Amino acid sequence: MPSTSSQKRTQFSSCDACRRSRVACDASKRGYQPGKVSWAGSCSRCTLKRRPCTFEWINAAKRKPLNPYREAVSHSSTETDPTISCESNGQAFFISTHEQSCDQAITQNSQSGNNTSPHDQYDADRVTPLDEPNAHSIEPLDPQAESIGVFLTSWCDQIFLHGFGTFFGLITGRNGCPFVNNPTSEVCIPPTELFRKLDADMDDAAGRQTPNSGLEVQAQQERDIEIDQSLKQTIRSFAAHWLPLASSRSHFTTSQVEEFIRESWRMTRKDMLKVVNRTSYRSALTLYLFSQTPVPIGISEEEELNGISGLVCIQTALLQIQRLRERQRSHQFRASEVSAWADIIVSSSPDLNFTEAYLDFESRAYWAAVVWDTSNSLTLNLRTSLTSGLNGACSEPAWRLVRAFLGSFHTRANDWRSSGFDISDDIASQIIAGAAISMLYIWKNITSIKEALREGVEEEAVLFAWNAFLGSSDVFKTSNRPLLNILERRLHFLSQSSRLAWYEINSRYNLGILILCNSLLLADRSDLLSQITELRRDAERESFNNLKFGLENTYTISRHSQESDMTSPSRANSPQDQMTVSLIALDPHPNRVIDSVLLMSKVISNEYRQGKIKHENYSYLSSILSKTLEELPRNAKTVQAARESLKQSIREINEAAEAYVA
Repeated sequence: MPSTSSQKRTQFSSCDACRRSRVACDASKRGYQPGKVSWAGSCSRCTLKRRPCTFEWINAAKRKPLNPYREAVSHSSTETDPTISCESNGQAFFISTHEQSCDQAITQNSQSGNNTSPHDQYDADRVTPLDEPNAHSIEPLDPQAESIGVFLTSWCDQIFLHGFGTFFGLITGRNGCPFVNNPTSEVCIPPTELFRKLDADMDDAAGRQTPNSGLEVQAQQERDIEIDQSLKQTIRSFAAHWLPLASSRSHFTTSQVEEFIRESWRMTRKDMLKVVNRTSYRSALTLYLFSQTPVPIGISEEEELNGISGLVCIQTALLQIQRLRERQRSHQFRASEVSAWADIIVSSSPDLNFTEAYLDFESRAYWAAVVWDTSNSLTLNLRTSLTSGLNGACSEPAWRLVRAFLGSFHTRANDWRSSGFDISDDIASQIIAGAAISMLYIWKNITSIKEALREGVEEEAVLFAWNAFLGSSDVFKTSNRPLLNILERRLHFLSQSSRLAWYEINSRYNLGILILCNSLLLADRSDLLSQITELRRDAERESFNNLKFGLENTYTISRHSQESDMTSPSRANSPQDQMTVSLIALDPHPNRVIDSVLLMSKVISNEYRQGKIKHENYSYLSSILSKTLEELPRNAKTVQAARESLKQSIREINEAAEAYVA
């Protein structure tokens, strides 16, 4: 009897739409009381679909809450506190209830009329956060009265949005995914929206095919909430390393902020043991974000080893996306015969009726996974998981689509240069997205070369990968580099998101060339290295120029969303609710900045020892590298180790110079 009663309470709290679809409904978790007529909230699925969340079937039956006390407590806590809290080791972490899209300037320029195609339901069913629509209208407490959790997590959300979210949104948006040709989609698609939409559509498709029982609905509802909570907590842990930039604007001490960062990391890593077993798109994003989260200072070696590692998390994230993709039983890639732009055709599984909007988003998520996989292989000397190694960039369907896209982009670039064009934020996003795809194709070929050198394959295979790299670098040089140079001269007239994205794409391209040159030196392949002398020098020179650009240009972040600022203009101008930092300080992948700095330190040290540069030149260049590391998160172990390594290298050079003078 108790079990039956619990099951009925779950059924009574389902809205009309979720009840018809026989899927989990979390309305009760959001404060709904069975039988309540005046409730103005919405469950997650109705919020995603932008449809009214109604309970007519309950009202018509005139049912009353079976447990009024429990429902009242839940509703009261939801109305009085716009945050979700969870405790770990006595430290409270509060999860704010508002997230927003990418930079307003880019989003406004991405609008392309009111016409939508059946293939793209993203514009018609605009994806919104899983939180209450009116959450931003709740006035937060004064910072002096706020808890450290509420204050710092609100900063975490905005740091994540403007750092990781900006560049990710561009590479998966309208212009950044070579697998999808959909001019009506958004220019920038935030990561949380993309992966939440995929999970919601997949659950809806499965629910329509196989209706769940009451107990299954309850279990699915609880699992969905846990997945979303894990993602939110990981976002905070990932962004927490940038909190010292904001803590100076509050009354909280440095020790409080550092303890918050450590406890957030501990709590998130503990949760990863559950996330690896909850296969979903949001879980894949959660695992990837944790793999990119630096270990905080203050975590002992023993504690660091006593748990799941970032490398395991990234590999599991790729595996989860692969498994989710396999749920569609057949996939067929082919290039369009009409346009050079590649078209992707996916045959959905006969037992799950996926919409075209889902297939559009699934292709974008898979492209994001290919980016993660290729980047991971390049920087960590690992084989790729989603595509094959030595010949993958030349033979696999995904990379054939990339090459077809690059051919189309080259034609477009020639038209721009011949007829002239006025650079807006929308044009800038097209240039940057095209360069990002071309850069990743270069990275893929570099990983093939590294794999061939590392595993000692036949010379024929090495030369095959080498020639593929030379071809990809020529494409970037002729199609993308001229446009990036033109864009650089107009950057100060564009949005700060465009400046950040331009800095990111140049940093990644130069890093790839530096890694390749270092690998050739270690493999003693001077014959290959001599063929790219000019390319090597350009990458070294541009690396310093790009670091200077990142140091001298700034990005301003507000602690509150733009919607909140509109409801309270005085809050938008509050100094403690805004911070301005360098582009390097906001770089979402500090480990890649560290790799660039250490490789450049090695280059200038060798040139100084060989007498190619004077000591004053060495001092100037090394000061740029030192300033760069000073901008990175100070509480990350990897950053601290890189600073010590650079200081040691500079100290050795200076001591040698003093000894020579003496």
